[in-house]
Amino acid sequence: MPRFQIRLLKSVEEFRQCEEVQRHVWGMVGASREVLIATQKCEGAVIGTLIEGKVVAFIYAFLGRYHGQWIHWSHQMAVEAEYRDQGFGLRMKRVHRRVALQRGIKSICWTFDPLQSRNARLNIARLGAVPEEYIVDCYGRFPSVLERGLPSDRWIVNWKIATRRVEERLRGKTPVFDSTLPRVNDTRLTSQNFPENTNIRLGLGDRRLLVETPGQTEAMRAQALPLAERWRMETRHIFQHYLAKGYRAEEFFPPRPETEGRCFYLLRRGA
Repeated sequence: MPRFQIRLLKSVEEFRQCEEVQRHVWGMVGASREVLIATQKCEGAVIGTLIEGKVVAFIYAFLGRYHGQWIHWSHQMAVEAEYRDQGFGLRMKRVHRRVALQRGIKSICWTFDPLQSRNARLNIARLGAVPEEYIVDCYGRFPSVLERGLPSDRWIVNWKIATRRVEERLRGKTPVFDSTLPRVNDTRLTSQNFPENTNIRLGLGDRRLLVETPGQTEAMRAQALPLAERWRMETRHIFQHYLAKGYRAEEFFPPRPETEGRCFYLLRRGA
């Protein structure tokens, strides 16, 4: 791994480089350097990963209120493609947590696409954040190269950074996958090796349920966009239905031997 530094960004040039990262990741700039500079001055947090003095990843979070409490709203996190899957997202989140706690902030919230398994693994499985709301087409249809024109459905997650759950996840403790739990959906592989739903059950009432989601969302959107759109609409219906019945998305299990290389959300009803 290259030598790196993770810290609050300072210079105008560093904030400009955040614009470049946005262009490379999303094909557009959603937060200009002016916004980032103002955020840093007003108790928000713009945290970057620098390699040889260049910003290759960043987090942008502004100060806000959610459910009546002061929070950091982490609006963007982006990592240049060549530096993904090297742990920089997790490291930046750890630094952000430390900064927020020093300022008396106990929760960091953000949105993410429920079908992006890389993000779900980081946010829920490794950090211990909990989805609290499912928002349909949260940002409308916007020209992100990752969205491919699909509705921008999002989870709102609350990362309660002073809790035992978060402490345990940051120490590497992860929940055990129970393959015997009832499954909301059955899947099979298509000729392109992407999963598709063959059966969806909306009448289940067990305390814990598993919902399978695809593990290669970006490849699916590039190679089988109609299937990706079906997944969007089908999982939207599943999550909205079971949330209305009192369930919440408590865990996410990424591809591992015990999951047979598949992805699952764990829905739980009650305490």
